[in-house]
Amino acid sequence: MNKRCACCHDKLPSVSAVRNHRYCRKPACQKERKKLWHRQKLTSDSAYRESKADAQRKWNCANGGYYWKEYRANHPDYVERNREKQRERNRKRPRKRDTPASPVIAKIDALSPQNVIPFGRYRLVPLATNMIAKMDSLVVEIGVVSGG
Repeated sequence: MNKRCACCHDKLPSVSAVRNHRYCRKPACQKERKKLWHRQKLTSDSAYRESKADAQRKWNCANGGYYWKEYRANHPDYVERNREKQRERNRKRPRKRDTPASPVIAKIDALSPQNVIPFGRYRLVPLATNMIAKMDSLVVEIGVVSGG
């Protein structure tokens, strides 16, 4: 039986120790195999997905947003490409009659009416209709107005 690599389609060597052998040993093929495994694991395993999200949150808190700020400052070509890609996505998005010409994009975890907002200080940032809204752009001071 001539098995072929699922990535590069080269002939696979017979490996009795590996059941359902589908990828060859080339780095690009192994990278593809791991990428597909990771994608499947994220969709099927909620504990794994939560663990990855928690690790991402911790990393973001530890780095305070400086990583991406510095990366964008050092890679203007990345910034311009990202802006152009976003413009393309905006053009392709279906529009409703009552929406502005340049719709605002909100992150999935942006504040919603059912969110409970704790007391504290927040900073307000003006939002133009052609800007992208991020969950950390709402900043305002919230406190008790009356005790009754």
